[in-house]
Amino acid sequence: MSQFWRLDGPLQTLILAAQQERLPQVIYWGPPLPTSDDCATLAAAHTMDVTGGMLDANPELSICPESSQSFPGQPGLMCRDAQGRVLRPKFRFVKDLAKEHSLCLTYADKDLGLTYEAHFELTASSNILTCWSRLEATQPLMLHWLAAPVFPAPQLSDSMMSFSGRWIGEFQTHSIPWRPGIHKRESRTGRSGHEHFPGLILPEIGARNTVGRAYGFHYGWSGGHQMIAEELPDGRRQIQFGHACDSHNGPAQSFETAKLYAVFSDRGINGCGTGFQRHLRDHILTFPKASLPRPVHYNCWEAIYFDHDLSSLKDIATRAKDLGAERFVLDDGWFGRRDDDNSSLGDWQIDPRKYPSGLDPLIDHITSLGLQFGLWVEPEMVNPDSNLYRAHPDWILGQKDQLLGRQQLVLDMARDEVIAYLYDCISVLLETYDIGYLKWDHNRTLPLSDVTQTEGTYALLARLRAAFPHVEIESCASGGGRIDFGILQHCQRVWLSDSNDALERSRIQHGAALFLPALVTGSHVGPRLC
Repeated sequence: MSQFWRLDGPLQTLILAAQQERLPQVIYWGPPLPTSDDCATLAAAHTMDVTGGMLDANPELSICPESSQSFPGQPGLMCRDAQGRVLRPKFRFVKDLAKEHSLCLTYADKDLGLTYEAHFELTASSNILTCWSRLEATQPLMLHWLAAPVFPAPQLSDSMMSFSGRWIGEFQTHSIPWRPGIHKRESRTGRSGHEHFPGLILPEIGARNTVGRAYGFHYGWSGGHQMIAEELPDGRRQIQFGHACDSHNGPAQSFETAKLYAVFSDRGINGCGTGFQRHLRDHILTFPKASLPRPVHYNCWEAIYFDHDLSSLKDIATRAKDLGAERFVLDDGWFGRRDDDNSSLGDWQIDPRKYPSGLDPLIDHITSLGLQFGLWVEPEMVNPDSNLYRAHPDWILGQKDQLLGRQQLVLDMARDEVIAYLYDCISVLLETYDIGYLKWDHNRTLPLSDVTQTEGTYALLARLRAAFPHVEIESCASGGGRIDFGILQHCQRVWLSDSNDALERSRIQHGAALFLPALVTGSHVGPRLC
C-alpha cells in the first residue's frame, strides 16, 4: 500500500510518499511540478539500489527516521520511559488532514503509547514551508531529542553555508564541505546565540547569489538548539533541527518542536533570503502601526552610561531631535540603585535619587519635541545585590553557586510567580508613563538549556503585547545573541550587534540579510574611523 501527499506553490512543490503505513519520506522537493505528474512514478525513481554487504532494502529516510527500522544514521526521536528504558518506536499511520496548502499527518505506536504528528504549511506568497513535530505519550517519558520534520539534503551540493559568530562578530558565514558522517552544531547557551545562528543554506554546485538552486532552513526558537547535517553510508543526506538535547529537564507527556522554516530557490542563494525576509515581514511580525516608516531613534547609553542627569538628558534629546531622531531611548541606570552593573537588576522601580519626580519631566520634554520615548529593561535577569534577590533567592535558574555573568543571575521563567512579578513591574511603568518602545535586553548566557525558560519568556512577552499593543519591543542580547523568528513573533526589532564599526557592521548585515529584512535590524551610527 502506497500513500502520497503533495503541497504545491508557484515556486516549489513538496511530495511525500509512504509505504505500508510507515512514516513518509520526502521524495521530491524542488521546482513546481505539473499536478498531473504520477507520484508513484516519482517514488519509483526515488528508490535507490541496494549495494553489496548492506541490508536487503534501504531504510527510509523518513520525516522522523526510526532506529527500529534499521536506519543507519541519526534518528529523529530519542527518548526513555520513566524507568530509563530506551524506547524505539515503530510508528504506523493513523490519519491525515490534507488541505490545499497544509498537511497534518498522525502516526502512533500503540504498544509504547506514543503518538507523533508532523505539520506542514506552505505559504505561497513567501515561498516558505513551515514545519513542526509533536509527540504525545500516555505515560511520562524523558525526551533526549525530537527533530522537526526531517528533510533530505541535495546530492548535487558539495558544501553548506553555516552561520556562526561571537559578540560584535555575529552572522559570520562559513562554507562547510559535505563529507561522510555528521556535521553537528549545537547551542547550549539558552539563547539563539551569537555562536550558532539556527540557519543553514545548501547551494547546489554552481549556485551563486542570483542563479542556481539552493535550499534554506531556519529554526525559529530562542532557546538552545541543535542542527545535524548528515551524510549516510549509502550517500543519502539528511537535515535535522530541534531543541538542544535534554532541554526538557523532567518527564512529560507532551512535546513540540519549534517551527522549522524551509525554502527552495531556483533563483540562487538570494532567493532563499527573499523568501525568509518576506515571510518574516508579512506573516510573523506584528507592528503597532505597520503603515508607519521605521523610526530613527537615539539611544543615550554611550553618552551617559549610569550618570543620569535630567538637564543633560534634556539637552541630548534636543540635539537628537535636531539631527533627525524620531525616538529617544533611556538606557540602563534609571531603576533601583543602579550606579554600575553590579546591582539592582530585578528592582524595576524608578530611582528617586536620579528622578525625584519620576520620569515625567524627561518624558514631557521628549514628547514636546515630537519624539517618542523608549526605555531599556532586562527583565529575565537579577543581581545578587538587589531587593528582589534578597526577598526571593529561590527564584533563580540553576544552582546557587553557579558562575555569574556580568554579575548577574537568571530568573526562572518557568515559575508563575516570576512571570506575575515581572508583568506587574513592567505594566506599572507602561500604564504610568507614555512609553512607546522597550529595549528588552538579555546580557548573559543561561546556566543550562531549558525549554521552559524560553516558553516563559514568550508567555510574558505575549501577555505584555496583548495588554499594550501600542508598545514596540526590541530583542537585544548583548547585541545579536537572541535573533530568530520565534522571538520575532513577539518583538518588532532586533539589535543586530553591539558593534557600531561600519566595516564590521556591513559584514554582519550581509550575513543577516539572508534571513532578516532591513526593517527589523537596528543599527547605530558609528565612528568616522573604522
